[in-house]
Amino acid sequence: MSDFWNPWHGCTRISPGCLNCYVYRIDRQHDKAEESSFCRRTASFDLPLKKNRKGEYKIPPGSRVYTCFTSDFFIPDADGWRDEAWDIIRRRRDCVFLFYTKRIERWLDCIPDDWGDGYDNVIIGCTVENQKMAEKRLPEFLSAPVKHRIIGVEPMLERIDLSGYLCYKIEEVSVGGESGNGARVCDFDWVLDIRRQCAEKGISFYFHQTGSRFRKDGRIYNIPRKLQIEQARKAGIDLI
Repeated sequence: MSDFWNPWHGCTRISPGCLNCYVYRIDRQHDKAEESSFCRRTASFDLPLKKNRKGEYKIPPGSRVYTCFTSDFFIPDADGWRDEAWDIIRRRRDCVFLFYTKRIERWLDCIPDDWGDGYDNVIIGCTVENQKMAEKRLPEFLSAPVKHRIIGVEPMLERIDLSGYLCYKIEEVSVGGESGNGARVCDFDWVLDIRRQCAEKGISFYFHQTGSRFRKDGRIYNIPRKLQIEQARKAGIDLI
């Protein structure tokens, strides 16, 4: 069972992977483009603590909660709210919270005082989109005290060598292409190469989505948004 929790919304672009950010795209579709780069606390900030009329949590126990997917959990703009968010996560130890960040270098500024070597119910994903960002972010990511960590190669913009960073500390690598108008190409050979690297190190691999422009056997396919996850599933290349 899974659910979504966006305690704050809005983010600022900091690297090549942010160029066609889906948050900006979705806000434009709703005539709210000005809100994309302005980080604000949302009305659903305390969603994990809310209950229905029966007194049951609206996010049921045992859920995987996809957290802060319209911002970055470590964005500086949210420094004033993050302690409250951590408290909510502590109070809902019956759920697993997963979030991705492009700001892993802010790690020490963002962890709670009782973090220790990590919370059992938190999965941290570090996002990389090209070789340069992998080499910049992953050493920091591997040195951080995290109990459950995954690498997100999304959007995948080029062939990437992760072999130097794949070790027992990494539980999974998730790969996906870029969606939306103007999306940059994701090549199936690049995806398969990451899969090979994971297979050699015995690490789970997950092909999340093809992206809008997907190259296979030298041909570029334009894939509608609603089919990008489905087509990735049909490839049948996940390693669990």
